[in-house]
Amino acid sequence: MDITPESCPLQVGAEYEGEIEKLVYGGEGLLRVGNWTVLVPLTAAGDRVRVRILSVDRRLARATLVTVLDPSPTRRTPPCRYFGRCGGCQLQHLTDEAQREAKVGFVRESLRRLGGIDWSGPLPILFGEPWGYRSRAELRIVRSPGGESRIGFLEAASDRLCEVEEDCPVLPREANRALQEWCNAPSRLPSAATRLYVVTGEGPNGPEAQVVPATGEGARAAEIDARGTVEQSVGAYRYRYGIRSFFQGNRFLVEPLVEMALGEVRGETAIDLYAGVGLFTLPLASRFRRVCAVEGSRLSVAHGEANVRRHGLQNVTYHPLSVEHWLGQRSRGWERPDLLLLDPPRAGAGRVVIERIVTLAPVQIVYVSCDPATLARDLKQLAAAGYHPTAVTAVDLFPQTYHVETVVQLRRSS
Repeated sequence: MDITPESCPLQVGAEYEGEIEKLVYGGEGLLRVGNWTVLVPLTAAGDRVRVRILSVDRRLARATLVTVLDPSPTRRTPPCRYFGRCGGCQLQHLTDEAQREAKVGFVRESLRRLGGIDWSGPLPILFGEPWGYRSRAELRIVRSPGGESRIGFLEAASDRLCEVEEDCPVLPREANRALQEWCNAPSRLPSAATRLYVVTGEGPNGPEAQVVPATGEGARAAEIDARGTVEQSVGAYRYRYGIRSFFQGNRFLVEPLVEMALGEVRGETAIDLYAGVGLFTLPLASRFRRVCAVEGSRLSVAHGEANVRRHGLQNVTYHPLSVEHWLGQRSRGWERPDLLLLDPPRAGAGRVVIERIVTLAPVQIVYVSCDPATLARDLKQLAAAGYHPTAVTAVDLFPQTYHVETVVQLRRSS
């Protein structure tokens, strides 16, 4: 069935044909069917496709791809046999250039539509090696009624297991080798284990991977974290962190990300919110007289303070408090910062944190974001307080997926 008349509602189970207009954040292709927007995974901008409607909600529908009638020139053959089943990657069917172009579009569209920011300036994208880059992964362990263990990733939009029987192309060689040792000997897995954490770092003889089976429950995070320490060099600094501590997952782009985010900034006082184990804190210490690191995870604070001591930095103070609490109760003794850097989780900073940042009145803000939608929401609030972007850069930290990091520099307008 071709494009329906505007007055005709879409029917679940019905098939329609049309051309994919663009990709949207989440990795799906956008198809117009009359007045309806239909989102279709595994498609490319310019594909002419036949799709089957799965669900309809107001003017938005979701569909599955039936066939590609006329493929876009940006398509390629995915190198992973699990692509389309495994939920880890969404864009392997696109060329690397097409993926990056789509991600720049995700950022621009989010800023405009959700943030009311029509960014007309340059929006470059920082990128690196598209395969073997991912330094950490979390796999599931599922047991059959007979007690046999199976290891894999979850299938896309499902709780079903996609077993890993050969190498995952986004993981480093060392991680795949270590993972396959466990897959080939599942009887070694503890009976209570439900997760398998794979983390790659730098050992005395080069890259090495650690694989830790665990329950995966948040309350056990400290116990899991204590089972192994990973090291990674970033610029002039060497970081140590635990299995469950957050650290940027692209081993090739961590250093370029830090260099690009900090640029040539210098000054008296810098505040690093959501500081983690000190990825930005340590290089800030060589550029500012005083550095305040705020982090709510005590696991990360312990590693961060150890990293500070290991490098002999005397001008860094770690605060083991939530960012919201520190800004509300403990920030009053700090002078107006020359720089405030924030690298929040996917949920973004939120209204209260942004309000309190504005009260501090930093000279410059650097916002490192892993979600364009929450970034746009927070930037809208900052813009209302007079802080406007001076530079926006996308970072392709997770090739083959729809995820995109964004770094925004802001200053208050006079």
